[in-house]
Amino acid sequence: MKAVIMAGGKGTRLRPLTCHVPKPMVPLTGRPCMEYMIDLLKKHGITDIAVTVQYLPDVIRDYFGDGSAFGVRLHYFEETAPLGTAGSVKNAESFLDETFIVVSGDALTDFDLADAVRFHRDNESLATLVLTQAEHPLEYGVVMTDPAGRIVRFLEKPSWGEVFSDTVNTGIYILEPDILQRMEPGDEYDFSTHLFPGLLSERQPLFGYVASGYWSDIGNLQQYRQTQFDMLDGRVKVTIPGRQVQPGIYVGSDVTAGAGVKWVGPAYIGDGCRIGDGVEIGEYCIVGKHNVLAQDSVLGRAILWDHNHIAEKNELLGSTLASRILCKESSQLADGTVVGSHCVLGPRTVVQPGVKIWPKKHIREHARLNASFIWGDHAGKTLYKSFGVAGMPNVEITPEFAARFATAYGATLAAGKTMTVSSSHHEFARMLKRTAAAALQSVGVHVVDIGDVLPPVARFAVRKQQAAGGLHVQLGDARAECRFECYDGQGLPISKAAERKVENSYWQEDYGRAPAGAVGSFRAEDKLTEAYLQAVLAVAAFAPSEERRFRVVVSAHPGVFGLLRPLLHQLHCELVHLPAELQRDQVGATTRALGADLGLWLDDDGRGLVLYTPEGECIADDRLTVLQYISFFHSFPGARIGAPGSAPQLLDSLAEGLGCTLIRTKESMRSIMEASCDLAFHPLFDGMLATGLILQNMNRSGLSVSRLLALIPSFYLQRERIDCPWDRKGLVMRKLMQQAQDRQVELLDGIKFCHDGASVLLLPDSDDPIFNLIAQGDRPERLATLVHQYREQILNFLQ
Repeated sequence: MKAVIMAGGKGTRLRPLTCHVPKPMVPLTGRPCMEYMIDLLKKHGITDIAVTVQYLPDVIRDYFGDGSAFGVRLHYFEETAPLGTAGSVKNAESFLDETFIVVSGDALTDFDLADAVRFHRDNESLATLVLTQAEHPLEYGVVMTDPAGRIVRFLEKPSWGEVFSDTVNTGIYILEPDILQRMEPGDEYDFSTHLFPGLLSERQPLFGYVASGYWSDIGNLQQYRQTQFDMLDGRVKVTIPGRQVQPGIYVGSDVTAGAGVKWVGPAYIGDGCRIGDGVEIGEYCIVGKHNVLAQDSVLGRAILWDHNHIAEKNELLGSTLASRILCKESSQLADGTVVGSHCVLGPRTVVQPGVKIWPKKHIREHARLNASFIWGDHAGKTLYKSFGVAGMPNVEITPEFAARFATAYGATLAAGKTMTVSSSHHEFARMLKRTAAAALQSVGVHVVDIGDVLPPVARFAVRKQQAAGGLHVQLGDARAECRFECYDGQGLPISKAAERKVENSYWQEDYGRAPAGAVGSFRAEDKLTEAYLQAVLAVAAFAPSEERRFRVVVSAHPGVFGLLRPLLHQLHCELVHLPAELQRDQVGATTRALGADLGLWLDDDGRGLVLYTPEGECIADDRLTVLQYISFFHSFPGARIGAPGSAPQLLDSLAEGLGCTLIRTKESMRSIMEASCDLAFHPLFDGMLATGLILQNMNRSGLSVSRLLALIPSFYLQRERIDCPWDRKGLVMRKLMQQAQDRQVELLDGIKFCHDGASVLLLPDSDDPIFNLIAQGDRPERLATLVHQYREQILNFLQ
């Protein structure tokens, strides 16, 4: 006996899950729905199967092929125009030369098909409908039969006033090939609206077989979810992939689980999943293949398809997610939410019950969605962040992204020019650098590869090579973020105008390739780290006396330490190296225990710096900033240097007293460095330079770092971060300005409100949906009052 699987359905009511997947391919506990139907046919000895396809047919063909991997023979018949349910079967007429059974590829059942076929043959029926009882018959064809099983009444999708039975048509038919003669090739023809009513009116042998067992149509999102819950409960006789590790909990191969994972069940976990520490998998969770569930996330009645990345502390309760979704940390998806494939949900996103998000959407941080998101690509920010383009490695920042981004970047800013490329000491970063280099060459950019370096070296190299700009890929072992840092010809981060040009080119894919004979050249240059080191020593070197050799304790990433070690040796320091993974407070304790002159902890990009005194005291943030600037003032008398508007006000008088000029700028790295662009370095963004200048200051003054800090005049500064949705920032700024009409304000970056002897800077963060509140003044209790006052005002505006 032969069979026909109708697999042309679009599954409109299952959107957004079916926007890029035909309905028969939606997964049920890790396998396409249609695969279960193939199993059922094979179980009954039916292995010669026609498959009618229309919507996204290649998705079905690519998965099932000729059927040999599934123990059957598949023959595909594609509709080029809609033919209706019966018309699509007519399209396979050349294959149907004997009694055949028609089934739906988007339904799940365990009916005994042999009994239905036997009933059909015993009654010499022309067409037999397999029937079942349904609690809610409105969505189906309602059927009434006489005691012998002959159909006496049939009504497709009745209203409640028309319902005359709870016996419904399941879409499974046993037909004789003669029935195909009633249809014309190429005409649109339906079983329920044309064929069966016609047979009924002509009193042809039309029978209904009421089957026992499970059947689900999977017609909508609710039924799609319930079908899988039924599978976990054992209500349908199907084979669930994987092994049963606990009653009702099915786990595939190569699944890893961290400490403290809580399994409630029933549940299904697909092959290759990675489950972090403290994850809670509640009842009726279905997790497909190769999903990552990060630490402390909570899932309950959640359905995930394949290749999703759920960051730490997510809460997915009653939600359904398609494939390749990135859900960033601390997000909440409520009951009935549905997310299409290839979406990115920013940190702390809240999706309200019943909201649907269409595929390939980007949701910004702290967004609160209370309506479905269908049109447009983004509900979020720009491509660029403070230090370039950033995202999760091999999730957001992939080789494909690197190629597309570098192509847009090179074509927009550097076609026909020379650019440097570099990366941190990480294999993934190196791989992206190679990809980006090839993409740059493809648009005619000449590439100079300066190897594995730190961002300060990469910026220095652009100037040294007199290049038009640079592209640096930064990723450290301790970071969950990969960055593309973009530099102009001065080694500064590119301007906002340049960022917008690159971004427009990237999104619109508005760039052309160079002819094959005009691609950019490539060469490697491996001496620039040494040149950078000599340039730092030229401004930071000193000659200590034998009794004044400094002992320095250092904890840094190997890539950073590899550059810091020769610098400190050249400065005649005795070096104690600690493992990079050491906690910061352990650096302070070691510094104190060894009686060292200085303790240093450096970030893996060579920018961030934390300092420890011989007593083990941690010096960071504003106190360290003041020490860095003072050391710079002593080493560069008469120099001009930029400082962010939020930096301690004390710096202005200190610069003046030491004969330097301090220029207040916006908070961005480019703005700060641009104020002194004649200098190749800046202590705020170069941990090696800052270390050298501080040691030089200690040597010049003959004072310990503790004494240098003690000489800094007292200053009071209080910082606070206040959450604020992106779309409310402007409102808060406007209302605060309206209330400050009689008060002096400064608008360099954000709004600075001046009070007698104090100031409050309200600074909208460019990367996160928050305000930075920075209060400075002569009395700490006054600052506390001002911060409280402004915080309450902002929260009232938000309400």
